[in-house]
Amino acid sequence: MTRTTHRSLSVFVAVVIGLFAATVTSGLPSERGAVIISNLGQCLAPAIAALGCWFASRKAVVANHRTGWRLLGASALSWSIGQCFWTYYEISGAAAPFPSCADVGYLLAVPLALAGIWTMSVRTSTSTWLVAVLDGLIISGGLLAISWPLVLGPSWKAGAGTPFEFALTLAYPIGDVIVASAVLLAIMRTDRRRDAVPLVSIAVGLIVLGIADSIFVWTTLQGTEQAVSVADIGWTAGYLILFLAAMEYPLPIASGRAELHTAPSLRRAAVPLTVVSVAWILRIVMVATNQPEDRFLTVLTVITVALVLIRFLMTMRENQELTESLEEKIGELTAREQQLSHQALHDPLTGLANRRLFSDRVEHALNRSRRTGDLSAVLFIDLDDFKTVNDSLGHAAGDRLLASVAARLSGCVRPGDTVARLGGDEFGVLLEEMEGAQHAPNVARRILESLDVAFPLDGRQVFTRASIGVAVADSKAGYAGADLLSDADVALYAAKGSGKSTFREFERTMRVTAIERLELGQDLRRALHQNQFFCHYQPIVDLVTGRVVALEALLRWDHPSRGLVGPNAFIELAEETGMIGQIGMTVLQMSCWQAANWRAEGKVPASLELHVNLSGRQLEDPFLVEKVKRVLASTGFPGSLLVLEITESVAVETGAAHLDLLEQMKQLGIRFAIDDFGTGYSSLNYLRALPVDVLKIDRAFAQTLDGQTDTVLLEAIVRLGHSLGIDMIAEGIEHAEQAATLKRLGCRRAQGYLFHRPLSVSEIPGAVAGVVTPLAIDTVVDRPIGDPAPK
Repeated sequence: MTRTTHRSLSVFVAVVIGLFAATVTSGLPSERGAVIISNLGQCLAPAIAALGCWFASRKAVVANHRTGWRLLGASALSWSIGQCFWTYYEISGAAAPFPSCADVGYLLAVPLALAGIWTMSVRTSTSTWLVAVLDGLIISGGLLAISWPLVLGPSWKAGAGTPFEFALTLAYPIGDVIVASAVLLAIMRTDRRRDAVPLVSIAVGLIVLGIADSIFVWTTLQGTEQAVSVADIGWTAGYLILFLAAMEYPLPIASGRAELHTAPSLRRAAVPLTVVSVAWILRIVMVATNQPEDRFLTVLTVITVALVLIRFLMTMRENQELTESLEEKIGELTAREQQLSHQALHDPLTGLANRRLFSDRVEHALNRSRRTGDLSAVLFIDLDDFKTVNDSLGHAAGDRLLASVAARLSGCVRPGDTVARLGGDEFGVLLEEMEGAQHAPNVARRILESLDVAFPLDGRQVFTRASIGVAVADSKAGYAGADLLSDADVALYAAKGSGKSTFREFERTMRVTAIERLELGQDLRRALHQNQFFCHYQPIVDLVTGRVVALEALLRWDHPSRGLVGPNAFIELAEETGMIGQIGMTVLQMSCWQAANWRAEGKVPASLELHVNLSGRQLEDPFLVEKVKRVLASTGFPGSLLVLEITESVAVETGAAHLDLLEQMKQLGIRFAIDDFGTGYSSLNYLRALPVDVLKIDRAFAQTLDGQTDTVLLEAIVRLGHSLGIDMIAEGIEHAEQAATLKRLGCRRAQGYLFHRPLSVSEIPGAVAGVVTPLAIDTVVDRPIGDPAPK
C-alpha cells in the first residue's frame, strides 16, 4: 500500500472512530441501540484487525515477521470472539457469569499479543539481552508504579468473591502492563529506519487498548460503570489502529547493512526514563496531597530506583567496552593503513622500494645535495635476457631469481643507499653522499661482479648478467629528480647497445642520440601511415647462364626531410618498438604486388623468384600464415615463387611453435632461405630440423685474403649444402675471380655489385632481359653502404 493510500485510509478510520464515538455517547437512536452499536463495533473492530494482520503475514518475507503478524491476528480474533460472547449476554439480557467465555477470549488475547511483539522484535547477543531485560524491568516497574495507585491498588484492596475471581480481576491490568512494557521495549531497541514492522503504530494501538482496560477497571471499582463508556470507544479505536498498522506493513527501510543496536542511544535511554519519571512525579503528587502511605508502592519505587542505578552502571560499562572496542579498531585500522602504505611504496615480490618511493627519495636526495654539496647518483640495472629464464623455467622460477638478484644488489651498497625494483627485470640504485666521482662506477663494477656468481635455482646453476646505466647529479646544475632518472635510463640504453653485461656513464651526447631516436620512432609511425616506404630490388644471377633468376626486395625510406634512408638507420629501432611486423608485411605486400604486375605485363620471366626478408618478431605473430595467405590472394603472386629469408641467428632460436608455422607456409608452396649463413653459430642441427631450401652464404666467405679467395671454407659450405639437397646463393660478390671460384666450386647462384646494384622498379625489366658475363667483369664499382635485409 502506498503512503498516499494509507494516509487516506487513516483519515477514513479516524472519521469512523469519531462517528462511532459520537453515536454511542449520544445515546442515539436509543440507549439500548447505543449499547448494541457499541458491542457490535467492539466485535467488528478486532475482527477487522485480525483480517489485516492476516494480509500482513501474507506479505511478510521474513519468517519471524510472518509468525508475529499471525500471533497478533490471533490475539485480535480471540478478543473478537470473547466480545461476541459478551455481546450475546448484553443483547439477550441474560446474566453474564464471572468468569465467563468472554473472559477466556479477553485474557487469551494478552499472551498472544505479547508473543507477537516478542517474535517480531530484534534478536541480539546474550549481553545485549541482559540489558534488554533490565530495561524491560525498569519500564514494567514504572508502569506498575503508575497503574498501582490508579487501578491495581484499588482492585487489590477491593478483593473478590473467590481467589480465582480475584486473580482474574487483576489479570486484566497486569496483562496490560506487561504488553505495554514489551511493546515499548521493542520500540526502544529497534531501528525504525531499518525495520519494516510499524512498531510505533502497533504500540499506539496496544497502549490505547491497555488504557481502555484500565478505565474499565477503574470505573468498575468506583462504581461509575455505565452501559456505554469511554472504554468501549478505546477498545474499538485500539483495534482499528492495529488494523492500520497491519495495512502499513512493510515500511520502506534504509539501504545498506542493517546493524543491531548494541550501543546506547538516545531512544534507549529516553523511553524507560520517561516512564520512570512519570511514576516518580505521580509518587510526589501522592506525597504532596497527603495520600495514605502504601508500602508496596514504596518498595516498588525503591526497586525501580535501584534498577535505574544498575542500568546507569551498565551504560557506563557499555561505554567503556565501546571505547575499548573503538581503540582496538583504531589500532587495527592504523596497522592496516601502515601495511597498505608499505604495500603502496614497496615491491611485493622483493620487498624493495618501488618506482614511486624511489623517485621520491631521489628528489629528496637532490634537495639535500644542493644544500650540502654532496654527490648523488642513480644506477639503472636491467637484467640481460631474463625472458629466457621465464620461458624455459617458468615465471615462478623467474620470480625467485628476481628475489635473489634483489638480495645481491642490496649487499653491494651501503645501508643508507636505496635499492628499488622499478618493474619487470629492471632495478634502480640511489647512492647518496658519495665518497667521490668514482664511487658510482665502482658500485656498478661490484654489481656486475656479484652477478657473475651463479644463482642456485630449482637444482640448477643459473647465470644472469646485467646492463647498468649510471648518472651522477651535479649539485650545482639544479638537477630535478625526473632529469636524473631520465639520464640513467639513457645511459642504460647505451650500455645495452654496447654489447650488454657492462655499464655506461651518462654523457650529454647520449641525450642527443636519445632525442634523435625518439624523433626517428615518431617519423617511423608517420612513414607507415603516409606510405613513405618503397622497395629496390637486387637481382640474383645464375653463374652458368648469366641470367637473372630471382630478385631480393630491399626496403628504402623516402624521408621527407632526410631524403633516402637505408634500413641500417631504422631497422633496429623498428624491432625494439614492435613496428617491424607492420613494416615487414608492407614490404611483402608491395614486392608481391610489383612482381605480379611485371609477370602480368610480360616484363619478367614467369619463373622469376622473389626473395623477401622475414624478421624474428614476425615469427612470433600467430596470425602470420593468414596474413601471408591474404597477401598472395590479393596480389595473385604464386606462393611457389616466393622465398622468405630468415637470418641464421633467428633460425637457431626457432622453436617447435615456429616450426609448425613454417610448415604451414611450406604447404602454400613458399620456400625458406637462411640468410647470412656461417656468421659464427657452431650448431648446424637447425639445417635438418627446419624446412630450409636455400642457404645464402655470407659475404665474409667470398672476401679475398691477401688477394686470394678462401676457397677451403667456401668449398666446405657448398658441399654441405649439396649433401643436404639445399640450393646455394653467394652474397656480396664484387670481383670476377670470386664469381669464377664460386662457379668452379659448384655454387650456381650469386648476387652482388659485380652483377647489379639494388635497382629501382623502372630498371628491373631491362636488367632481367640482359645477360651478365661475370668472367668478363673485372672492375668493382663504388657502392653505398650495404643493404642488410630488414629483420
